[in-house]
Amino acid sequence: VCFSVAVARSKDVPSFGPPIPKGVTFPKSTVFRDFLLAKVINAENAAHKSDKFRAMATRTRQEYLRDLAERHVTSTPIDPSGKFPFISLASKRKEKSRPYSGAELRSLGGITWHVLAEDYSSGGAEVEGLLAISNEFLVIIDREAKSTVFNCSVRDVIGWTHSSPTTLKVFYERGECLSFHTVANNYEDFREVVKRLEVSGTRAGVTHTR
Repeated sequence: VCFSVAVARSKDVPSFGPPIPKGVTFPKSTVFRDFLLAKVINAENAAHKSDKFRAMATRTRQEYLRDLAERHVTSTPIDPSGKFPFISLASKRKEKSRPYSGAELRSLGGITWHVLAEDYSSGGAEVEGLLAISNEFLVIIDREAKSTVFNCSVRDVIGWTHSSPTTLKVFYERGECLSFHTVANNYEDFREVVKRLEVSGTRAGVTHTR
């Protein structure tokens, strides 16, 4: 017993394999069975790519959703206080797990502040940039040039002075000095910088004055 195979498809269904040799009949065998299975599976996948079948699938999903909304949705509100006490417990646990204020200042990664920086060791040139302090490095990035203009290890920081809300001086290595000024008189920034230096400096034995 031998079989011949032919395929008919819509115009918007892409062609699919395996190809059928012209004028060939297939004897009954496991090879022919595997060929038919592959052809049927590929035909289904190709049909799903056509616009016609996509539209049909969309309409079917919409009908299922409409039936679900009309027949299986209740308008009766559910009181979680009696039947589901675990909901209120979960909310209480979430409140307890909130991090304390300023937790980000103890993070391992760098925290940045928008500042005007002045390095006295390089002639006192002032740069508008970002001051970044991690648990390992202090870095100044030129915002316009998008490049690093200064970096040192936080272990090289030997102290700092915070004489006014808008000015901060950081001393490093053998007494070299960096001077920072706030942008738009944002006083809170330098309070955070000092706290960050205190956290990083505790590990490195840094002292500071105000």
